[in-house]
Amino acid sequence: MSEASRVDALYREVVLEHYRHPRGRAPLAAPDASAVVDNPVCGDQVKVEVCLAGGRIESVSARARGCAIAVASASVLTEMVPGLGREACDALGESLARLVEGGPAGADLDERLAAFERIADLPSRRRCATLPWEALHETWPPPR
Repeated sequence: MSEASRVDALYREVVLEHYRHPRGRAPLAAPDASAVVDNPVCGDQVKVEVCLAGGRIESVSARARGCAIAVASASVLTEMVPGLGREACDALGESLARLVEGGPAGADLDERLAAFERIADLPSRRRCATLPWEALHETWPPPR
């Protein structure tokens, strides 16, 4: 299988599946923090809520309204970040941002994020993929 075929298959398997069956959409009963981020270019909106314990994400909810890419990225986020601290979450978001800008995927990049590699060919859709991660970043309290 060629690299392009592998990326297309991964896109269909992960991105389209997460769009059709998004995870982590139920609002949290008592979130410690939340953030809403909009993309005025395409109309996407993402709300992320978190419960924190010991500097780590105990639970997370992400509700995206908009395109398949934003919804899928929010869903993937909810699977990947429970148990992680600020630095690890930011590193994942930065890896995704590099990938959709056309940077290398990296051998250790989780396949759920690697599936968004195809977005690099769609410049107007890049922010759609990173929007949930921007909202997550905004939920963290400012560093001391």
